[in-house]
Amino acid sequence: TFQNLDSSEISITDVSHYYDSDPTKVVQGLRDDKKKPMSLMADTTTANAQVRSLAETVRLDARTKLLNPKFYEGMLSTGYEGVREIQKRLRNTMGWSATAGEVDNFVFEDANSVFI
Repeated sequence: TFQNLDSSEISITDVSHYYDSDPTKVVQGLRDDKKKPMSLMADTTTANAQVRSLAETVRLDARTKLLNPKFYEGMLSTGYEGVREIQKRLRNTMGWSATAGEVDNFVFEDANSVFI
């Protein structure tokens, strides 16, 4: 499966439609061998476009936003809207885990350590 990220303003954990429309598990169920297809993401937000696996992209997004102290401390300092933003990112990360199974355990373990 393949998706294109063309904005640095919106990442794969910003909105649910990225994982809502990911066909990874559907394709896996339709295949006779039940093998999971590779999921790739093209990052075309800069002149140096890169193609990464979905797992790499989720990992990068988690490290640069959800689990980045500068990001979450800034969000928390804004009050309830910042908490809502963090909650949305965590929910969408869980969506990727449910629909594609491509989220490393450390993301949830670290989120648990930071936010609970």
